[in-house]
Amino acid sequence: MAPRARSNKTGSKNKKGSKSNHKSRSQSSTSASHQTSIPLSNTSTSHHNNHENSDDDDRTEEWNFVREAGPGCHIARKKEQHSSSSTADRDSGWVLEWESVHPSDFEDESVVPDVAIDPDEQTLSLCNLRNDPVVAYITVYDNLLIGRNGKALQQGSTTDKDGTSKSCTTLIVLCPPNTFAHLCRIDLESASQTLATPSSRLLLDQLHIDSDVQVWNRHENPNDEHEHSIGFPLQGGGPFLCTQGEGGHLTHFLAGNQHAIDFQCPKGTPLLAVGDGLVVQTQDEHQQLTGIAVSNLFSWNSILLQLDPPPTSSSSSSSSSTCATPKETKDSVGDDNTASVSETTDPLFVEYVHIASSQVQVGDRVVKGQVIGTSGGIGFSPEDHLHFAGYRSAAADAPTVRLRFEKAKSDNNNNNNMANSSCRQDDGSQIFYPRAGRLYDCHGEIVDKGFKDNDNKCS
Repeated sequence: MAPRARSNKTGSKNKKGSKSNHKSRSQSSTSASHQTSIPLSNTSTSHHNNHENSDDDDRTEEWNFVREAGPGCHIARKKEQHSSSSTADRDSGWVLEWESVHPSDFEDESVVPDVAIDPDEQTLSLCNLRNDPVVAYITVYDNLLIGRNGKALQQGSTTDKDGTSKSCTTLIVLCPPNTFAHLCRIDLESASQTLATPSSRLLLDQLHIDSDVQVWNRHENPNDEHEHSIGFPLQGGGPFLCTQGEGGHLTHFLAGNQHAIDFQCPKGTPLLAVGDGLVVQTQDEHQQLTGIAVSNLFSWNSILLQLDPPPTSSSSSSSSSTCATPKETKDSVGDDNTASVSETTDPLFVEYVHIASSQVQVGDRVVKGQVIGTSGGIGFSPEDHLHFAGYRSAAADAPTVRLRFEKAKSDNNNNNNMANSSCRQDDGSQIFYPRAGRLYDCHGEIVDKGFKDNDNKCS
């Protein structure tokens, strides 16, 4: 669910990212030249158990994201005025208001913060005075956030590298140009435990917010598809629920994540090489960092492989083997602890993100079906899952490419497998493209949610 390990969700081209320090700007935002008071219905703490979820419950197909896979994450999008669909990009039901503004209305645009708080109304707003849409990830720690209908937004949690956990809520906002997104009201008293009668000003000073705001870095060619097919990245124990697919509204709508696929899987699930190739990069130094905090956007564990080109037609007879013999290549390992393979044209790189551990090292050769590590939830990860993506380049700012997953061949002599064939989606194609809300294993989509493949496991 997190972005590509070398290009953060919000479009920064810096590998590690440089988190904008909007916390201080948020806390000093009372001096901004523009403040909008949002009239709210009367809300009370007695309503806080009624979480604001229902408006977005039916959007799995629309958003290509299973919202239950992102507890504590809330997506804010404004309906496109000229959309031909009655449901496409509908307004997110919890947002207070989308306000169109004009930069000329502000004497000095530089004093208007990206993230602002109205101390009187206790509202949280994203302020976009740019002529381009922006993407914002905003995390509010401890305090409850109250949506348009007076209900509290569901909280999630985050754990830092030292193992300290906190409750928090993260908002993922795609804001149109010249628009103020008045997102929600902050319940300042919900996290107060030290002051008997705290004032709003004191509570505001104690508020902890992190954010990252960037101009929307869209994929220039969202239909770019790599011509090589690959195997399935997870071993056995499936089928696995795809929780976010191509263009998913949580994190997969940026150039570095557009075609990524998220699979829900228990921590420790074996990760398989999807083809023969070379280990280009590994990192698994983080052990405890997980959850939905904005700061987790810039830390992760991952494995990056460069795959060999597929066999030529003269050797295609051996291409169906799960562990094909790797072709001879010239490998090299550079001073920056990365490796490369001498190829002709159009390489394919694949990346496994959020891993718990790596069982390979930079420069190792791998064969298709080899276990290379185990899955986890390190980085920006609401739950344990595998974030899997492909690229034509190993460059830090490389955009993703659509991947063709090839169905594994079944053992037609296995009676149990033949009986289970009705549980699989069979459209006659040997290629499949995972979508959110559907179950998959190495043989493609599973249509029976109760199906367990114990006799023909992916290995």
